[in-house]
Amino acid sequence: MIRLLNFIIEIRDAFVLVICILLSFLLMITTDKDTGGPFRSIAMNSVGYFGQVIYRVQSYFDLTEENKVLRRQNTDLAYQNMQLQDALLENLRLRKLLGFREKSQLQLTAAEVIGQNPHDIVNGLLLNAGRERGIQKSAAVLTADGLVGKIINSDNNFSVCQILFDPNSRVSAKIQRNREFGVIAWDGGNQLKLLYIAKTIKVHVGDVIITSGMSQIFPEHIKIGVVIDVSIESKGMFQDILVQPSVNFNRLEEVQIQIEGVDDDP
Repeated sequence: MIRLLNFIIEIRDAFVLVICILLSFLLMITTDKDTGGPFRSIAMNSVGYFGQVIYRVQSYFDLTEENKVLRRQNTDLAYQNMQLQDALLENLRLRKLLGFREKSQLQLTAAEVIGQNPHDIVNGLLLNAGRERGIQKSAAVLTADGLVGKIINSDNNFSVCQILFDPNSRVSAKIQRNREFGVIAWDGGNQLKLLYIAKTIKVHVGDVIITSGMSQIFPEHIKIGVVIDVSIESKGMFQDILVQPSVNFNRLEEVQIQIEGVDDDP
């Protein structure tokens, strides 16, 4: 059907020309007295009808093509807008990292996250910076939001970062409010747990957890997360403390790596 309509549109001019010739011929063979005759009326109505049909068909296809062009332009504009939004968000992230780096007394170098879980034996990130940038094994990895983890392996141009969500990750930490020391470990899900806090210690939801500075790996006062649940119902001497990490590990794109004062030993 569509092919037929396209064919009619293509031969429209020729079709109209033929009809006009036939109409002219009919008008020529009729007398002036037959100007209002039924034959001439039928001929004129037929020409008008077919001309109107062809015009409507052509208008339909013109609108269809125009709609295709508009949809394509709309898609292009949406893509460009998405690129601009992504560039804006990247600019904001980089500004935040730059501000953090300028305020920090640590010597840091930036790296991009180019992969996740590069080793089956570690839950971590692959970074596009290595020994040529001064990155050593056990260097702390962080962002403006807080602690990410530590470097466990590096070559000239790439490094592997073990994140806090690794089962073997342990970080010496303390509660910022009361300075009580504990150890941060992964809880097996999307949170962390603060270990070895005695039941006699007051811990509140909303308490900020930071690095203790007792480790040769992690600098002091780096934010780790916030307490979201406290329970003393379990058996034993210690509380069950759940911590929401301050870093969103699902959205990491850039990190900062400490390149001074690190220990090469694990």
